[in-house]
Amino acid sequence: MEPAEGGRQPREGAQSQSPRGRKVPLVWIVPAVALLAAVGILVGQLLGPRTTPPSATAPGPPEQPQTQTRLHTRTLPNGLEVIIYEDHTAPVVAVHVWYRVGSRNEVPGKRGLAHLMEHMMFKGSKNVGPEEHARMIDRVGGVENAFTREDVTGYFDVVPTEALELAVRLEAERMHNLVLTQEHLDSEREVVKEEYRLRLENNPVVQAFDRFRQLAFEGTPYAWTAAGTPEDLDNITLDDLEKFYKTYYAPNNAVLILAGDVAPERGFELAEQYFGPIPRGSEPPEVAIEPPEQTALREETLTMPVQLPAVLGGYPLPGVGHEDLPALEVAGTILTAGESSRLNKSLVRGQKLAVAAGGIPLIYKDLGMMLLFAFFTPDKDPAAVREALLQEIYRLKEEPVTERELQKAKNQLTAQYVFNLDSISGVGSALGEAAVIGGDVRLFLEGAERYEGVTAEDVQRVAQTYFRDEKLTLVTLQPAPGEEAGEGEEEGEEETLP
Repeated sequence: MEPAEGGRQPREGAQSQSPRGRKVPLVWIVPAVALLAAVGILVGQLLGPRTTPPSATAPGPPEQPQTQTRLHTRTLPNGLEVIIYEDHTAPVVAVHVWYRVGSRNEVPGKRGLAHLMEHMMFKGSKNVGPEEHARMIDRVGGVENAFTREDVTGYFDVVPTEALELAVRLEAERMHNLVLTQEHLDSEREVVKEEYRLRLENNPVVQAFDRFRQLAFEGTPYAWTAAGTPEDLDNITLDDLEKFYKTYYAPNNAVLILAGDVAPERGFELAEQYFGPIPRGSEPPEVAIEPPEQTALREETLTMPVQLPAVLGGYPLPGVGHEDLPALEVAGTILTAGESSRLNKSLVRGQKLAVAAGGIPLIYKDLGMMLLFAFFTPDKDPAAVREALLQEIYRLKEEPVTERELQKAKNQLTAQYVFNLDSISGVGSALGEAAVIGGDVRLFLEGAERYEGVTAEDVQRVAQTYFRDEKLTLVTLQPAPGEEAGEGEEEGEEETLP
């Protein structure tokens, strides 16, 4: 299963070059990459795209795909929303089933339940044996996986067109006929706990982000990740899993997405045949997200065995669908995206206070956070790094961005949208995000058009509205005594990734 929060592997590479041209030890770069993995961000999003996009200074954004005539939707009598995106470019179909449940639906004492449930969905059902779903997809040349996040749990199969019926049948089978056993619970619980240990216990940077999250989202389910905790995982019983499955794994709490080489009539026919007989479930309970009002800076300093200090900062943002989000995304891109972003130009290339600086807007269904970070060498003053980072925030609030910066940011966001649709599974994911997280599949049709109307005045307005001193959360990560980078090593010495 894909790690909780959809983490990705960082790009390979032994070392990076600093702006001064000297070699930077790998141990100074790995924590920044680890942070991106910790929040489920593709490394290329901040450190460079995997495909070279159009020039950032081009007069207009890249062309967007024509999607409206390819999109077909229907809701079955049992409440299952069916979305079909028709694209006959290649004989491949992506079959996604997204459930409206994630770590937000957990309670303290049972954190990790959604992620553990995801693992159990591969352990067999009434008509399909343990792990047989994966083997059957593999035998037809397909791939399958799953993920658990704060607001959603998703399962997907990418198969040749002739195996579409098989994939639909298998997903319907485990939606309704899952077999839960104590033996499988005991084994998968240990697997999930080991994932937690590998991702968090052995990584101080991830621990720092975890603490930042607890402070920033205090009083809400977003204060913890889908990874759960070993203690809470030990508390989960077979009865907990059975109730969770019955409550949330029902057609009226799910979206079926078929994207690729599929005729709409055939897709709806298969949905009716395999999902139609599954009875509608009870309506899942609503989760009220009401964060306490933040009226003052939240700040904490952590001392851990790290070789690279860091400052993590963030401001609360509204959730998906808010009218200010396009302008906030543009603002975030200007601040953080790429070598020419304001944070990188100022902290890394200009003042040479940091070896890496950036950020990303973390947008969830009901809340968001503008995450900012800077990693720096132990000889730098953390207060100076923090002040330099905040100065860029103040500049964004006090001065309108230039037309060049504005257009570049819009181009970057449009390119990101287009490149995310360069595979049929990417299209399926974008449809799932729109339907489940956004609450309306029509958000997919908007594409990157939502950025076109953003003005320099809009960027300044949202910066002034949301990036306020009393709303800031700051976590500083500093090395424990004796852990300074370079101790016992020559500068520039390579290390091997664990």
